[in-house]
Formats: sequence, C-alpha cells, structure tokens
Amino acid sequence: MKLLMALLLLASITHAQTTNTDANLNRLTEAVNAINENELAHAEKILNTVLATSRNDADALNLLGVVRAKQDRVADAERLFRRALASLPSHVSAHINLAELLLTHDRLAEAMPILLSAHKLAPERSEIIFKLATLYAGQKQYDKAEEYLTSALALKPDDVPTLRALAKVARATGNLEKALSHLLQARRLAPDSYAVLYDFGVTTLQMGLVLDALPVFERLHRDYPREPAYLYGLAAAHWTKGEVAETTRLMNDYVAIQPSNASGWYLLGAALLRQEQTSEAQRALQRSLSLKADPDTEYLLGASFEKAGNRDAAMKIFSKIVQSRPDHAAAHAGLGTAYREAGRYAEARVELERAVELDANDLRANYQLGLVYAKLGEKEAAKKMFDRADELRKRQRDQERVILKLIDEPQP
Repeated sequence: MKLLMALLLLASITHAQTTNTDANLNRLTEAVNAINENELAHAEKILNTVLATSRNDADALNLLGVVRAKQDRVADAERLFRRALASLPSHVSAHINLAELLLTHDRLAEAMPILLSAHKLAPERSEIIFKLATLYAGQKQYDKAEEYLTSALALKPDDVPTLRALAKVARATGNLEKALSHLLQARRLAPDSYAVLYDFGVTTLQMGLVLDALPVFERLHRDYPREPAYLYGLAAAHWTKGEVAETTRLMNDYVAIQPSNASGWYLLGAALLRQEQTSEAQRALQRSLSLKADPDTEYLLGASFEKAGNRDAAMKIFSKIVQSRPDHAAAHAGLGTAYREAGRYAEARVELERAVELDANDLRANYQLGLVYAKLGEKEAAKKMFDRADELRKRQRDQERVILKLIDEPQP
C-alpha cells in the first residue's frame, strides 16, 4: 500500500494545528518516528493518549489514519482521515492521505475533488499537482494532465518522474517528438535510470528509430535478462529492424517466462508467420486469442489460413472482424482479396474500396482493387490503382500488417 513519507507527516504536525501543547507535539513527533519504524502498536498507543485529552486533534486523527492504513484497515483509516478534515478542513496532509487511500483502492472519482481541495490549499506542493495530473491522464483528459504536469515541472524543473509523465502524456496524444524531447532531458538528469531508458526505448521504437532503441533494450536485457518488459522490447526492436529469426528466438524465451501474456503469443505468431511456419504461427495466434480477444490477432490468424490455402477459413475470420470493427482496413482488404479469388467481384469491389478509403497506403488493397477493376472492364480505374500500388511498392515491402503491442513497463 502506498502511503505518505515521514517528512510529509511531520510537516502536518508542525504547521497544521497550532493549538497543540508542547507535550502533545512531542507525543505526535514520537508517533511519527514510531510509524517510520513500523512500530504501529507503539504509535497507536501514543496517539490514543493524545486523543484521550483532545478527541478532535486533527494531527492525531490523521496519524492514526496512517496507522490503520498500514494495518490494511481501510474503512477505519478513511473514517479517521475524514474526521481529521472535519476538525481542521485546511489540513493538507489529511487531504493527501485520504486521496491516496482512495486512489489505492481505485476510487478515482472520490479522490479527485479531495486532491483539488488540497491543491487549492497548497498550490506550491508539486506532489499534489503530480497526482492530479496522473488522475486526469487516467481519464484521458490529456490537456488537463499536461497543464498540471507543466506546473509541477515549473516548481521542480529537474524532476525526472514529472518529465517521464509528460512524455507519457505526449505519447498518448501521438506527439512522439515532444515525448522524446522530455525523455532526452530525463536521460541527461538520470542517465542510468532503467525506467527512463525503458521509456526512451519504447518512444524511439514507436518513432521507427530502431538504431536508437536497440542498444537501449540490449542494455536493459543484459542487466535484467528475465525482466519480461525488457525482453519484449528487445524482440520488438529486432522485429522492427527486420531480424525475424532473432525475434522468434527472443519471443520463445518470452512466452516461456510469461505464458499468459497475449501480446507475447501475438508477436511470436507474427514472427513465425513471416518465416512461413504457418502451423506454428496458427498455434501461437490461437493461444493469444484464447487469452484475449483482439482484431489484429484475428487478422493475422486469417492471414495464416490464407497463406495455407484455406480461403473459406480466412474469409470467415475476415468477415467476423469487419462486422465487429468496420474500420479495420486490413481485414477489409483480406476479405476483398478472398472474394476476388472466389470470383465474387462485386463483393470484392465493395470491400477493397472500403479498405482503400480507410487506408490509402495499403499496398495490397490498392493492387487487389486494380485486379477487380480490370476484371470488371474498368481499365482506367485499374491502371490508376496499379500505378498507385507500384508507387507504394517502392516505399514498402508487401508484408502482413502487424501492430506492435508493447507491454506494461516493469514495476519498481
């Protein structure tokens, strides 16, 4: 359970309630020290002594709430924090403690107004701003999150966690250049931080800067060879670089460590499929789908049946995807191709035109649509699609659509 640090608790004693006697202040300070040493019974005894003579002492109620939280007595902790706030509404630490308790138990909507009140009471407290930003980011209110994080960074310009959080928000909004800028600053401040290195590796990989990402993941994996996130990141970097055999080797290691991770089986299946190991790829992709339904994984499974010559099975899968995800361009292209091969040209045209509408750079969809137009006698339209396909072929390889699914970062 995440709780506040001792310095924060001591500050609440020193500044929050000036009506405390010297004797009570000494007792409260002793209680803080006992909490820090995890001597909870001793701390409780001291705090009960204070409350026996001053039952609404906000500092004592707040600290006793911390004791109860450490004992996993969540309801009692919440009640004590709320009593502290009823006694002294300006008690900043009680606000933060209560919010932290609620956040730890996923009561986000209740935590937000408490944190906002704490921020109003202590606008200079960067840790409150950071928590608010984290909440807004969790609700995908990224503008608000960035606003608060920028304020936190202004208070502590060299704070690495805030820079990482800003980078995460930038990645979530698709601004990878801004994310990289924050992470470069974080790396200058903490060059050996594994968390910063991991974020840097993920961001550069998403930007296609594989030569920057690969050495980072190699270092992380070398230092922690059994850390799943680092192993997956290294495999993803090799995949992006086109080193499929090495990707397969690493992903076999990964699924041995993390057999219940759907993303691991997905990337292994993609690598096996690229190497024409169709049966093995199907087993990996089916394992992934047994763990988590996912249209991109279903698409690759359909592509594997297509490669194996089982058009009916492929068509069935692609049809299922476009019904549940009508914006899935690759599935429309796969279904249109299957219709064309079956001589169902009118249906093929509908699917392939939809695929091109969704993704004008889909090489397969453009080429297959050209074949359909040619079969339907629309020569000018066919030529236009073939020219477009030739243009795309010069810029990219004709390969299956694979979406990298980077897994959660390792926990400290």
